[in-house]
Amino acid sequence: MKAMKLGGRQLAVIKLLWERGEMTIAELQGALDVESPLAYSTVATVLARMEKKGLVTHRDEDRTYYYRAAVSQERAGQTMVGEFVERLFGGKPSELVNHLLDSDQVDSKELQRIKTLVQQHEAKLKKQEGRS
Repeated sequence: MKAMKLGGRQLAVIKLLWERGEMTIAELQGALDVESPLAYSTVATVLARMEKKGLVTHRDEDRTYYYRAAVSQERAGQTMVGEFVERLFGGKPSELVNHLLDSDQVDSKELQRIKTLVQQHEAKLKKQEGRS
């Protein structure tokens, strides 16, 4: 899967599009939660760059562009996490998990959730191996 690089503004824009679907530049400008408000032209430039990367598409209705995400949140997440694991942890997901477990971010409730997810993933893999 091709690397998907999203800067802070681009990530904020695509999150809004995933959440709300189609939006105009003005709607995005008003909805973006950033420290200092972005100019209309800045939002338009961000969207143009994202469209060149294939991250968003638009339709034209009455001379107004309506933008929507061209990639799913799942695909973007998989690509970005994969790249993150490769760059920071040498391609070893277990190193990422170990890092998280050593941090203060994983309390007992979150640890139980992780265990449940691992069990579900193991069951899924066994099911897939049974088909092969």
